[in-house]
Amino acid sequence: MPIGGAVTRRQALLLLALAATWGGSYALTKVLLDHGMPWAWVSAARLAIGAATVTAIARRVVGRDAARASWPRTAVIGALSAGLSLPMIALGQRWVATGLAGVIVGASPLFTAAVARVAVPDARLGRAGAAGLGLGFAGVVLLFAADLSGSSSILLGGLAILVAPVGYGIGAVLSQRWTAGVSPLAQTAANLTWAAGIALLLALAATAAGEGGPALHGAGAWAALLVLGAIGTGVAFAVFFGLIADVGPSRAMLVTYVAPVFSLLYGALLLDEPITAAAVAGIALIVLGVVITTRPARTSARGPAT
Repeated sequence: MPIGGAVTRRQALLLLALAATWGGSYALTKVLLDHGMPWAWVSAARLAIGAATVTAIARRVVGRDAARASWPRTAVIGALSAGLSLPMIALGQRWVATGLAGVIVGASPLFTAAVARVAVPDARLGRAGAAGLGLGFAGVVLLFAADLSGSSSILLGGLAILVAPVGYGIGAVLSQRWTAGVSPLAQTAANLTWAAGIALLLALAATAAGEGGPALHGAGAWAALLVLGAIGTGVAFAVFFGLIADVGPSRAMLVTYVAPVFSLLYGALLLDEPITAAAVAGIALIVLGVVITTRPARTSARGPAT
């Protein structure tokens, strides 16, 4: 039995809007880094703003008690989906270009499918799925071999960003298993609150290690932070967890192979970053791998295979 149901037109539009939003988050993160805000504080600030935004909405829509009820079940999900993933993306973007960061995170559906295969008893993969995983991971290897081999800093930056798709994959599967029946708004509020606490601890530790404090210069940079926190984090994660509840983690993760296209375009148009042949080839392999891995299994005339 495949994970998740068919994607409706409304859900497809939500996936596209979410991809455009998350694709722009890499450019906004780069803007904040370029304006002097340390990587750890970029993540702590965006998560704090995102958590406050969604918590305020959740209390109004589903009530204070519903938001509180989901907290004990979301600490691990919040840590994996945002508390560790977003700081690692920001850390990696100190050296890795905006578009390339989005392409690396685009491997998330592959890790989701792999985790689901282990954690969900009836999640089938099969030969085609295994081949799809192989193609997708080949795209990731191509990126590291071609675009991330220039220096040790760039390589380490790419590896730091690679933590995010692993965390997203595990977090998405756990979200479906552990929070069934919980309002996506309440879940997101709890997830981001836990994640903001974890990111704050990381930021304080980084500051103590000499990384610098939470400095930010310029009205444009403050506007970028507010948009990144409220829209790119709070609203975006609420939509994401809503899609997980509707169509399952594997199909909700399809957003991450559209987002890299936007991240490459934003990087090229707004930050004058080059679009390399390796990045395009990496996207192609990752997208092909994801399509093969996540497509619904065929059913016979006798009904679905078990």
